[in-house]
Amino acid sequence: EKNVAESELKNEILSLYDIYKPLMAGSIAPDVAFKDADGKIYNISDFKGKVLVIDVWATWCKSCLMNMSKFITLKEEYKNNPDVEFITVSTDNDEVRENWLAAIKKFKMEGMLNLTPDYGAELNFTNDYRVSSVPRYMVIDKNGYIVSVFAPKPDDGMKEMIEQSTNSGDVVLDMFCGSGSTCIASKELGLNYIGIELEKK
Repeated sequence: EKNVAESELKNEILSLYDIYKPLMAGSIAPDVAFKDADGKIYNISDFKGKVLVIDVWATWCKSCLMNMSKFITLKEEYKNNPDVEFITVSTDNDEVRENWLAAIKKFKMEGMLNLTPDYGAELNFTNDYRVSSVPRYMVIDKNGYIVSVFAPKPDDGMKEMIEQSTNSGDVVLDMFCGSGSTCIASKELGLNYIGIELEKK
């Protein structure tokens, strides 16, 4: 940090680092709550013991729906693996509940757990996981630690991340982490992904 010249960009990046630090690989996944179509509540901690793979989407998001079949195809590859759980989390609110239910049926998503955030809970999924755009993919390991909250797409590296997570007791480093440096996602700034060397405390 001290080796980087002071600038507005540096300050913005460091601010983002503070925001995203709780979501780095190896951090405990915030134990947010969701609910299914029947109102049953699920928490992230309910899936402990399994690698949790999450597709975050919305009914209005065309690219989300276009990629849903790929997520389902990948899920089918693990249907006989009890150590991996695939779920979808729609960011839609209750006002468009019927659209959500219709999309689940139309895109043949009934074979997995489909949830929405419990917006009335103390911890809020979209806030605590910094969900500002969709689609987003996340992988959480069987011990409840974050592997990545910006996981690869289902057809572009997600399987490899899942395999590493199921075959290793170690945390799989995602794009936030590197060797000897800490990288942060500067997507919010419209800068794509850039890294900055931060001095270890």
